[in-house]
Amino acid sequence: MITALTGQVTRWDAETATAWVAVHGVSYEVRIPAFANDWIAGVLDGDDVTIYTYYHVSDRNPSPMLVGFPHLAEREFFRKFIEVPDVGPVKAVRALTRPVSEIARWVEAGDAKALQALPGIGTRLSQTIIARLAGKLTLEALLRDGVEERATPPVGPDLRDDAVEALVSLQYTRRDAERAVERVLDERPETDTLEDLLRAVLSQQAPAGNVA
Repeated sequence: MITALTGQVTRWDAETATAWVAVHGVSYEVRIPAFANDWIAGVLDGDDVTIYTYYHVSDRNPSPMLVGFPHLAEREFFRKFIEVPDVGPVKAVRALTRPVSEIARWVEAGDAKALQALPGIGTRLSQTIIARLAGKLTLEALLRDGVEERATPPVGPDLRDDAVEALVSLQYTRRDAERAVERVLDERPETDTLEDLLRAVLSQQAPAGNVA
């Protein structure tokens, strides 16, 4: 699975919401949700940038699709969002016209009417989203949108590295993120999922751990 790309954005087509990312001589086509359009346009033809990606292919849609995000936490939100029945990756890409943190707060508040403002999300589906995801998006609701993130290397398979990258996405300094993750893993060595690790960090660090 392709979890991240680090390279130069060489083409951006706003009409189809697709970007080309050149990585070591190979260009990847990446679908960009509407909430990140300004971000991707701003890095076009600039320095190398890391795009966190979700790779999708299925029997019904045999053509592979890469969906890209500025932050790791936004990709994790997407993975949860597409698990809701009748959503799926294609509908989710079209629906994400608002910042992830805003949508997460709507879900946590049970605001079905606000969710219905998203393309393709009707009355019944908005209620299903809340029923399936309420209580599971506290991390995403803490995202600070509109703040430029420093370039970071691709996500590796190691849980510790994934947790540090996610905390940087939540605007921790890298040093604070590394210290917080090490503290939790020392105290709770049985922690084996990214979500449990991040929840433990936030419960210990908030509010002092975040960058103001």
